[in-house]
Amino acid sequence: MESGAVAWAARRQTIVAQSTAEAEYVAACEASMEGRGIANMLNEIFHCIQAHAVLTMGIDNAAAISLACKPTHSSKKRHIELRWHYVREQIKAGHILVKKVSGTENPADMFTKALPKRSLANVGGGVL
Repeated sequence: MESGAVAWAARRQTIVAQSTAEAEYVAACEASMEGRGIANMLNEIFHCIQAHAVLTMGIDNAAAISLACKPTHSSKKRHIELRWHYVREQIKAGHILVKKVSGTENPADMFTKALPKRSLANVGGGVL
């Protein structure tokens, strides 16, 4: 809401990802399920979210964005389980909009990798 985190969790994924793109794609699917669930709950309680409301999700991995937005089939992607393609369905239905987030502006990176002091100060302002 207002560009802030609504749900936040840090946990290991239940799959063994074959690439960073696959791990980010699975995380995007989980985030889209969480976001749609919250939107549905708010709509039921307050009737404040219209049926055509679009959730914006930021992803910093170009390959994961491509997996989500361009549903093509290839031998490199055929091992990905069907359940992780939920995010594709939500994008196709117009419920979710994916935008590229620069790695230097991604607040989640502050918790997942060592950042230089300057980068930490830049992304930390959006969280703290």
